[in-house]
Amino acid sequence: MIEKFIIFVSDGPYQSLKPYSALRFARSLRSRGKEVKIIYYADGVHCVRKGVGHDSKTVGDYEALVLAALGDGVKITACPAPLSLYKYTEADLISGVTVAENIADDLTDESARLLWL
Repeated sequence: MIEKFIIFVSDGPYQSLKPYSALRFARSLRSRGKEVKIIYYADGVHCVRKGVGHDSKTVGDYEALVLAALGDGVKITACPAPLSLYKYTEADLISGVTVAENIADDLTDESARLLWL
């Protein structure tokens, strides 16, 4: 039985529904007692920037969804390379989102199921 899931999200908040699906799936897994981490990389780092979606009339307040997932115990991190590329700092991220220290460890974690969105 798989108890640990790592979800990689590369799309920005308005590119597709993948970032929203990742949060829904992560929260569903947490409700079943699974350990879940979401890693936002590439354009996905825009999903975890403070204020994302506050003014959206179509997709809703993405920041509120991220905060709800964090409240459920989902670990949420952002890849440092795209953060640097877009000149974002940890202060630009939604409260509770951290900068990933070593994504290679997550990629090689044989105890986890990796999901790419």
